[in-house]
Amino acid sequence: MIAAPTYALTAPPEIEPAPLLKFSFYCFCIFNLAYYSRFFEWQLWYLHVPLVTSSIALLGAAMEGKLLSTLGSKIGMCMAALTVLYAINVPFSSWMAGSFRTFTQEWLKSLTAFLIAGALVTTVRHCRISLNSIGFGAGMGAVLVIWKGQIIDGRLAMGHGTFGNANEIAFDVLLGLPFLTLIVLDGKSGKLKRLLAFCLIGASVVTLIRTGSRTGIIGFAVLCFLLFLRASIAGKAAMAFVAIVFVGAVMTIFPHALKERYLSIFLGSNVMETAQNNAEARQLDYAVSSSAARRRLLMNAIKVSISHPVFGVGIGEFGSYMSGVEKLEGLHSGWQGTHNTYLQVSAEAGTPALIVFVTMMWLSFKGLRRLYKRADLIAAPEGRDIANMAFALNASLVAYAVCVTFDYVAYSATLPVLAGFSVALVQAGKTSLDALEQRNNGAPQVQLVNWMPVNPARRWVRPSGVRPTGPA
Repeated sequence: MIAAPTYALTAPPEIEPAPLLKFSFYCFCIFNLAYYSRFFEWQLWYLHVPLVTSSIALLGAAMEGKLLSTLGSKIGMCMAALTVLYAINVPFSSWMAGSFRTFTQEWLKSLTAFLIAGALVTTVRHCRISLNSIGFGAGMGAVLVIWKGQIIDGRLAMGHGTFGNANEIAFDVLLGLPFLTLIVLDGKSGKLKRLLAFCLIGASVVTLIRTGSRTGIIGFAVLCFLLFLRASIAGKAAMAFVAIVFVGAVMTIFPHALKERYLSIFLGSNVMETAQNNAEARQLDYAVSSSAARRRLLMNAIKVSISHPVFGVGIGEFGSYMSGVEKLEGLHSGWQGTHNTYLQVSAEAGTPALIVFVTMMWLSFKGLRRLYKRADLIAAPEGRDIANMAFALNASLVAYAVCVTFDYVAYSATLPVLAGFSVALVQAGKTSLDALEQRNNGAPQVQLVNWMPVNPARRWVRPSGVRPTGPA
């Protein structure tokens, strides 16, 4: 008996991009690995791999005419509007040369990263590969910190470079965790690849905790909560068990001063009473003083935002502006930033720039959420794959939105890259889902046996009064 095949909803083959665009895309993936791992800040720095790969990627996207299409999206329009607002801001800056340097050396690079991400990622498969490259890059960065890092004032950090700041390490690692989890949950990935991603998740979590970053631990808790909400009942029970084991291990293995630093989130200055020696007391005093200093910076940023609502004091110039103000008041100034990205934008670039900045984030969330809901309704592996990618990218954006409340990274490439991937994934995912639904709606209603249509098998009923014939 030949079993009739069933009609499973499968995605049509994706159209491969042109060879130049394909080559530029893989250069972009290498750039992601280099940028998020920071490997070339420590080894083979003279090769300038991030610069070379990003330049090739940009050139390929420009030659294929993909850059303008990325700017044509709603998120792209927000990026263009931010660029115009930042450019207009430069002549009105409290220090024009400093703002010009921030605009040319930081923001234009971030704009380029957005254009590359939105232009080169053209298929669902490329979305998966590029997000994997970010996850593996961040995981490699975590391993690098464990290998080369050192304990500075009780916190794990590198001696110099971008990872010389423990909070930057935690931020980078945190953004990569959703994409590593995506690899582990991807049934199409090989066992070795999934095992490597799982090990990198472990290394990333250990690195995150050892940095002593309170911002990082808050972001990590938010990511775990999002994953908990999406998990099944059995998954929720497993996560609760792992959480209990994890907390017990942290309380047992990690240094007392590090645990008390995290407790300062809830205890404030009262955490000083838990110090066991002078070294711990000094580290906890630094943590409490840091929190108080950030509250002062928060109030100063609010005052500057109110007093300079249109153009701000100049992009990148909050520290220098407040230094002048506090000097006139006879106070000591440390030329510090706002330690809040939203207030950084409003204080340095004005309220219109803040509105555009938040709108860009909201559009990214909205597009990914809509794509996730649509893909989650399709009973096909391709639909589940798109839903998982949308969820992972949305989770990374949520982590960014939370963490930048305690950090100032308004002009870095992090949000532009995530926003560019949002544009690309929504467009590629919509195309794939349209094809899936069209193929499902147009599927034939008969079964195929050896490629020939036949009527479905029917139960034969003997007519009344007819006796069977044949041998007795």
